[in-house]
This record gives sequence, C-alpha cells and structure tokens, in this order.
Amino acid sequence: MNNVALAVALATAPTSAFAELRERPRFWFPLLLLVLTTAGITFWYYSVVDIEWLKDMMFANNPDVQKLGEAERAQMLSMYGRKTMLWGGLIGTFVAIPAALAVQALYWVVASKLTKLSPGFKHWFAFAAWTTLPLLIGSLIAAIFLVMADTPQISPGTLAPLSLNELLFHRPFGSPGHTLLETLGIPAFLSWVLMIIGVHSWSQRSWLFSTIFVLLPSAIFYGIWAFIAFR
Repeated sequence: MNNVALAVALATAPTSAFAELRERPRFWFPLLLLVLTTAGITFWYYSVVDIEWLKDMMFANNPDVQKLGEAERAQMLSMYGRKTMLWGGLIGTFVAIPAALAVQALYWVVASKLTKLSPGFKHWFAFAAWTTLPLLIGSLIAAIFLVMADTPQISPGTLAPLSLNELLFHRPFGSPGHTLLETLGIPAFLSWVLMIIGVHSWSQRSWLFSTIFVLLPSAIFYGIWAFIAFR
C-alpha cells in the first residue's frame, strides 16, 4: 500500500490501514504534508491580512496592554510587524508540529511498556503523524475562506474554522479560554477517533482500554489548561 492509498484507507478502512502501518511504519509523507500545508496557510494568511487591524484585535482584550500608556503601547505594537508575525508563525509551524508528534510518540512508548504493548518509538511516531491527518480538513476549509475573503480584515479564527470557538462559542481573541477553544474542534476529535481505532487494532484489547490509552493524557492536559484559562 503506497502513501496515498494508506491515507485513503485511514478514512475508508482504518483497520487495514493500521495493519499496514504496523508492518511498515513510515512518517515522512504525513509529516511533510501537515507541516507544508499548515505553513502554506500561515504564510498566505499573514501575507494578506490587515496587520494593523489584526494587532488592534489581538491586544484589545489584553488587560496588561491596556494598562500601558499610549507611547508604551505604540512602542510595543511596533514590534509586531507583518514580517515578524509571518516568520514567527512559520518557524512555530516547522518546530511545533514535529515536536508535538514526538511528545505524543514518547508518551505512547512509555504507556506501551507499562501495558505490555510491543511497538517502539518509530511505530508510535508514524502512528501520531498519520492519525493527525484530519487536521488537513481544517486547512482546506481555511484556504476556501481565504479565497472568498472580500476584505483584508480576516479574523485569525479563519485558520481554525472547525474549532469549538468558531463553531459554537465565538470568544474574542485574547479572552479567557479563546486559545483553548480554538485548539479543540472537529479535526482533533476525528484524530482521537482514529487513534482509538488504531490502538484497538494494534493491541487487540478492549475499546475501553484503547480509549483510556489515547485520551488520558489529553484529558489531563486540556483539563489543566481549562482550569488555568477559566479560573
């Protein structure tokens, strides 16, 4: 099964896809696809957005910024130009995605040793990379929104169109819980479903075991984040 066929199988026949991945773990195709697609959307967004409008919106709900005097606020905002935001977003993309996948893989290596599963780091890194492909759905919709935009005043929420915040909560940028709710959404839930199916396929254990194996670290991570964000 080649990489394109494997990607299709994840959506149509995930059990066979995970069986293939167990036999031949590889990660470069989904990793590059995720990084380059995300980087492309990020570059596109920061190239066309009204930067001055974006800066005003980003810091309008930040109490620390509002406490600054007019001269201090202007000096701080001058540090956030188009190039600064663009390159910061690109560097963050190229670093954050591989790092997040590596952290996931390391957790699964430790968890698999504790639960007597056999896959090692390469298997779990490949597993993490392939099961994150649903994030591309959000990137595709973001690209459609960018094409259809009739003004440069484009909300950064456009980059996460299927997030809980964009779909349900509509919390303004910088408000409590905004970033958390922008992170969670339909693509993340689809990734978790794929992970649960994959662990069930690889471990041949119960669905309850597979669900706890996958969701426990996310529940702890997002639970702590929510506590901090909404306290």
